[in-house]
Amino acid sequence: MEKTIQELKMIIRELILEVGELKERVAYLEKNILNDREDLELPVSYSLKIEGEAYDNLGRLYNEGYHVCPMAFGQLRDGECLFCVAFMEKE
Repeated sequence: MEKTIQELKMIIRELILEVGELKERVAYLEKNILNDREDLELPVSYSLKIEGEAYDNLGRLYNEGYHVCPMAFGQLRDGECLFCVAFMEKE
């Protein structure tokens, strides 16, 4: 039993490290992709392809400068968020 608990702790530790590395990679990619796209004009406001009052509210929140992606919902944005944009472009 003790060996199993130790093995699980080791697996959890490895997963936590991997998640940390993935978060760093995502932040790096998000920063570089948005910097590369500075020359392109990103729309000031997004209209959702999905219709409905709830989705209109999400679009309004995004346009007011808040995250609508599940990872950072409701937090203030500084610039565009790839996750929010991808979320709003879902059909």
